[in-house]
Amino acid sequence: MIKMSSIVMDELKIFDIHLEHEKLKEIAINDLLNEEKCLSFLQNQMLEMKAPNLSVAASILSKRYAYLVVSSTLYSMVEFNCVLNLPVKACALSKERQLCIQAGMCKWQEVKSIEREQWRENVLRDLFASHITPVLNILRKASRVPSSILWENVAIRVNSIYRKILAKESDPMKIERLNSDFHFLKNASGNLFNLEENPIKHYLKIGEELKLNPCRKTCCMYYKLEEDVEGIGYCGNCPIKNRQTKVRGVMQ
Repeated sequence: MIKMSSIVMDELKIFDIHLEHEKLKEIAINDLLNEEKCLSFLQNQMLEMKAPNLSVAASILSKRYAYLVVSSTLYSMVEFNCVLNLPVKACALSKERQLCIQAGMCKWQEVKSIEREQWRENVLRDLFASHITPVLNILRKASRVPSSILWENVAIRVNSIYRKILAKESDPMKIERLNSDFHFLKNASGNLFNLEENPIKHYLKIGEELKLNPCRKTCCMYYKLEEDVEGIGYCGNCPIKNRQTKVRGVMQ
């Protein structure tokens, strides 16, 4: 393990990850795991996002959180064959939903003394079983949003980061690494997530499969926000928009 370098932090700022002193934190993730505090935070987020209810707020927050924590981790695994460990106790969210981290608690982990396959399993177990699963569980409890929506929100971040890397990457070693990591995630047991079954395996798609069938199975409910802050109306892979398009096509 080595300490974070300025180069690493510059890369991570692409994912809106900042050192704690750089941003004013709104809530520590340890506090978010308390149902009462989570509910209070979601109520504030509902107002900030202009969401109609807690379920929509929790869904949008989970998409954002997956980008911050999951996308950044998978990107580092492919690009650097290293990863910044992000324990729950080291993380907080700012009001703008940026990730604030305590540098002293986050270690930059390289593949060194063990095989990459074992290193990868350790990294992803820390990421999912110890971090993402508890966060999604508390969002579900506080908002009553279906867990299937929350987990597909995570999966589409996985699909997206791998798609973007594949679109620009020419290094065959990195492409092989990406494909290996993707297939490991898709075929992992529920144990990797501290769940009975793998909650994202049915949603993971890359390459030709993603091009042919880009639409989600569940809807993240972005379209229900009062303000379309991203100016997109519906997400590009929205199943509702896809169904509406098919119906219009049949009626024409």
